[in-house]
Amino acid sequence: MKILRDILKLRHEAEREICTLPALMMAAEKISGSILHGVHSQGKSGAGEEFWQFREYQDTDCPQDIDWRQSAKSDTIFTKQKEWQTTQKTYIWCASGSSMDYSSSNKIYNKQAVAQITSMSLALLLRRSEEQVGLFGDLKTGNSEDKMQKIANILLNKSNIEAILPNSTDFTLPNHSPFIGIGDFLSPIGEITDNFARISHSAKAGFIIQILDPAEIELPYNGRVEFKTSHGKDGNIINNVASIRAEYKTRISEHINQVKALCDDLGWHYILHKTDSDITQTLKDIWSIIEAGRK
Repeated sequence: MKILRDILKLRHEAEREICTLPALMMAAEKISGSILHGVHSQGKSGAGEEFWQFREYQDTDCPQDIDWRQSAKSDTIFTKQKEWQTTQKTYIWCASGSSMDYSSSNKIYNKQAVAQITSMSLALLLRRSEEQVGLFGDLKTGNSEDKMQKIANILLNKSNIEAILPNSTDFTLPNHSPFIGIGDFLSPIGEITDNFARISHSAKAGFIIQILDPAEIELPYNGRVEFKTSHGKDGNIINNVASIRAEYKTRISEHINQVKALCDDLGWHYILHKTDSDITQTLKDIWSIIEAGRK
């Protein structure tokens, strides 16, 4: 019964968060206004694709996709990254584990709860846009009520599983399937770089939502503080935490900027959400970017 109550609670939170999004009210109009009704993601160029943005040429790209006019403006070779008008499948990944349980105040959600609500809200938004949605790691997607309940169930059951990065070694996205990653992404930047690179080989569109507690950014504490590792194990004890605040803030800022720069290099979108911020506003920002990529 507790699991059922938790699922219903998560679903209620997700429904509450998306109810004010204008995009939901426009879903029917968007679908009916599709230029090519019923066109889904394909593995080749053709009708139904739209220009999205330029990105740096990669070894896996086709030479015919190079935009020579844009490339002539610099020493970098660019291709036109495209997104299909109607996306067949979108995969969401939600981090879990001890590092996500952190909250600096009992007045705000911990990172895990924010990640779950954000993941579930986006799943519902995609469903209401008549898109297929699934969780990273499982090829099966859908947009039925039963599928939404299964997604909520999996999100809750994974809370005690250490998954600080997507398992991009054992799972490969279907080609041209958008990827949405939600977590704190505090792993070493080298590990994140390798992980994202593997995903980007098949994900032609990506969105990273980095969720951090405000205390992880500002380190507002004083006196003696014990720092734990990302896996929840005992770490270093700092007797005067104020003495390292400036250095800490510089390092966390650099890490955030590195994650964002990595997304930029891959042609992915990036948003930083602090757990004391309004989830609804962040979801509006995310959805507006997703919608803009379809137009």
